[in-house]
Amino acid sequence: MGKFVNQKKQNKDDWFNSVVKNAILFLKSSIEHLESSPRNSVIDLYTAIELLFKARLMKEHWSLIITRPEEAKITSFENGDFHSVYLEQSEKRLKNICGEKFKKEAMDNFKAIGEHRNQIVHFAHTGFGEKKNVVILEHWASWYYLYDLLSSQWAETFDDYRKHFEELNKRIYRNNEFLKVKYDAIKNKIDIEKNKGNEVVSCPSCQLNSAVIKKVNYWGKDFECLVCDVKDEIPMEIKDSIPCNHCNKQVSYFLLPDEKCNHCQNTISEEYALSEYTKLYRIDYVDEGEEEDDDDLACCYPIGHCHNCESETPSVVVINGIEVCVFCRVQGWRIMLCERCDEYVTGDRDKIVYFACHLCEDDARREFDAQMAEFEAEMET
Repeated sequence: MGKFVNQKKQNKDDWFNSVVKNAILFLKSSIEHLESSPRNSVIDLYTAIELLFKARLMKEHWSLIITRPEEAKITSFENGDFHSVYLEQSEKRLKNICGEKFKKEAMDNFKAIGEHRNQIVHFAHTGFGEKKNVVILEHWASWYYLYDLLSSQWAETFDDYRKHFEELNKRIYRNNEFLKVKYDAIKNKIDIEKNKGNEVVSCPSCQLNSAVIKKVNYWGKDFECLVCDVKDEIPMEIKDSIPCNHCNKQVSYFLLPDEKCNHCQNTISEEYALSEYTKLYRIDYVDEGEEEDDDDLACCYPIGHCHNCESETPSVVVINGIEVCVFCRVQGWRIMLCERCDEYVTGDRDKIVYFACHLCEDDARREFDAQMAEFEAEMET
C-alpha cells in the first residue's frame, strides 16, 4: 500500500462489505459502458471479477488475500496497509485451501478479459477497434460465468447482495442488440449444424436458438453457443409428474418456474413435492400387494442430504436415473454414504471419503485440532 494513501480503519466484516460494494459499482459501470466505451467496460469488468474473488477469499480468512499471508498483521489489514493477491493467485488459493472447483471455460474467459485489460492499461491494445465485437462477446460470456458463480457456488457467501446481482443481470440483458446482429450473420452456420443432425437449442446465456449440443450425459447436455461463445451444461429436464395437492391434476414440478401449479395456480410446497417424489423414487422397489419395511426402503433407496442448499431435511432423490435435490434443484451429484457420520449425502467424493461431508466437517476439524493440541502437549512433557 502506498504511503500517500490513508485508509479508514475497518474490521474484517467492514472490509468484506466494502470490497463487494466496490465490485458492484464496477460491474454497474461496466454494463453501462459496454457499447459506448468497451475499453472502460473491460477494465471495470475485470476489476470487479478480481474484487469478488478477493471477497470470497476474505470470507474464508482475511489473511488469504494478502500476498504473503505468513507476514500478515491484523492491524495492518484493518488499516488497509497490505498488498493483495491477483486473480490467478486467488483462484489457486481457493482451490488449494478452500477446496473450490471452477469451470475451466469460466476461468479461461476471466483470464482473457484480464489480458485485454492489461493491454489497455499497461501498454496499448493494438487493433482494439477491429476487435471491439470480440471483446463485447467475451464480456457477455464473462458475466454469464460470473453470475452463475455468484448465484450458485457462492450464493451463501454473497447472499446479502443477491438482489444487487439480480438487478445487474436484468440490465445486461437489455444490451443484447449486438448478439441479435451476430445471430442473423451466422444463421447459415447454425443451419449447417442442424443439417448435420446436431441438436441446437436455446442458449441459457443469450437466449438465442444457437447452442449446439456437444455431449449428452445422463444428468445433462454440454453445449457451446455459436453466438455468445458460452460453453456450459444444460441440466436434463425432469418431466416426471406428481399430483397437485390442491386440484389433484398432474404437474411436472421441476419444470415449474415458480412452484405454482400450472392448472390452479396454487403453490406446491417443497415438502409436499419431496414426499411425492420420494414415493416415485421408491415405488419400483415394492412389489404389488406387498409392504416393505421403511428401514429396508431407506437402505436400498436412500434420500441424500444436499451439499448445495445444506437443508437439514434430506432432499435428494433419484428420478429417471438422475439425482436431484427437490429443494434447490441441483442435479447430477451422486448420493453416497459418509462413513464418518453414517449419513447419505451429496458432494465432492474425495472429500467425503478421505475427510468428511458437509454435515460433519466442522466436527472433523474440531477433532483434528483437538488431536493436534493433544499431540503438541505430549511433545512438551
